[in-house]
Amino acid sequence: MSEALSELQERYEHLKGQSVLDEAAQELFADLFAEAERLQASNLTLRRTILKSSSKESRMSTKLRDALYE
Repeated sequence: MSEALSELQERYEHLKGQSVLDEAAQELFADLFAEAERLQASNLTLRRTILKSSSKESRMSTKLRDALYE
């Protein structure tokens, strides 16, 4: 979990502990945090895929360049 998301989670737990939030709000926040964590994991997966894809492209162009120089 990112630092910002962890901080928000801590603030939520603090408010929840003080009984400031009603049950519906607690459920909503729990769902939002779960969705944020899921999206963060998805984002990380996409970034890794893009990095792998871009590294393959650069290797292919290097191979092509080497073949052209021969």
